[in-house]
Amino acid sequence: MRNTIYFKGIRLWVQGLLLFALRWAQLKSGFDPVTGLAQASVPGIILVATVLCLAAAELFLAWKIPGGKRSYINCFAPMGQKSLPLLAAGSLILCAGGILLPGWTALPVAVAVAGAAAAVGLILFAKQVRGGEAKTLPLLPAMLFSVLFVLAVYLPVDCSPVLESYYLPVLAAALIACAFYQLAGLPCREGSLRWFAFLGDMAVPLCLAALADSIGNWGQALAFAGSAMILTVFLALRRDEPLPETEPEETNDASAPAAAE
Repeated sequence: MRNTIYFKGIRLWVQGLLLFALRWAQLKSGFDPVTGLAQASVPGIILVATVLCLAAAELFLAWKIPGGKRSYINCFAPMGQKSLPLLAAGSLILCAGGILLPGWTALPVAVAVAGAAAAVGLILFAKQVRGGEAKTLPLLPAMLFSVLFVLAVYLPVDCSPVLESYYLPVLAAALIACAFYQLAGLPCREGSLRWFAFLGDMAVPLCLAALADSIGNWGQALAFAGSAMILTVFLALRRDEPLPETEPEETNDASAPAAAE
């Protein structure tokens, strides 16, 4: 199959590197060195404009995907020898990020436990998929981790009056949570492939851009990098044309009494 993970994922990672460069430049020139307040910054303006343009483009592409609730097996290609190592590596990196988040309060400990459970669950899910089935349960720890990770990113800066200094990592973490939510719903036909594609395509570049904000915070940086790798694998495995869904067979109960009469 020509559209392998290397070809499908490269677009998102190129976008992410572009956003990373813009964010890095904004952090260097867009804030007053004394007060820390935001100031006029060309890279910051270009960054916001680029994110909005990417969102519009990804929404346009996602809208071409058939809507409705669909099953995982019909929406994704089988996990092969090339994608499985990348998924395992991304899971381990995400686990390491959760463990290395600073602090020993309840939230960092919960993130660490959820990260380890997410790594195990994702690997078990990959094993299930290779066996021809997909269940939601192994994906639930990843969904829980992503929700806790949003809190871990936002709560340390929630009192900051400078929105420009923290909006991008918080937005990236929120998109991860939304993408994992849609992914976890697909095995039980409660997720939307259209929204997973849009949210995932936005989450991967913003995760890479958020690495600029995570310099010195290895836990946060690894969590963003691991999430980007995991979502890239699933986005690359997404079928260009989902297989048709089979409708459950309906029994004609009304014919039974008629036959008895």
